[in-house]
Amino acid sequence: MYRGEMDVLTEGVCEGILPISIVKKDKEVTGFYITTGYRRLACMHDVSAHQALTVMEKTIEAMEECRRYLIFPEEFIISPDTAYIDGNFEKVKFTYVPDKSSAGARKKLIRFTQDFKMHTTVNGKLYLEMLCQLLSAENLNVLMINNFINRLKREVIMCRIV
Repeated sequence: MYRGEMDVLTEGVCEGILPISIVKKDKEVTGFYITTGYRRLACMHDVSAHQALTVMEKTIEAMEECRRYLIFPEEFIISPDTAYIDGNFEKVKFTYVPDKSSAGARKKLIRFTQDFKMHTTVNGKLYLEMLCQLLSAENLNVLMINNFINRLKREVIMCRIV
């Protein structure tokens, strides 16, 4: 890991990564994350369709925030086990766990969406599947993906879908 990357992680300046304290012992590096006020997505169940779409929107925002600090999504694991959301569903943050798979950000986002489906309601699964299909079929930029998510969220609200 580069020295600058380590500084960004330990100083907590990147809003997409949970604050971390790093302890080095010999060649072993251990990180301790401060998760106060956040819930790990893997521990959530029956997340509504609207909340699931919000999680996706906030996940993309967190990935973009990381990019601004040159912490690229290709470098760390993105999964419901490494993603946390605050109690108001307003912010997603990740734990930085290095990923050696070298999968691209799009593939990671698709995989994340598929994995998160098991934590949602039946309707949540349907909406996340629509999002997966869009991500798989198109080479869209972040703005276009967020616009699609917002349209789906409006539909969920207008139709009172759980």
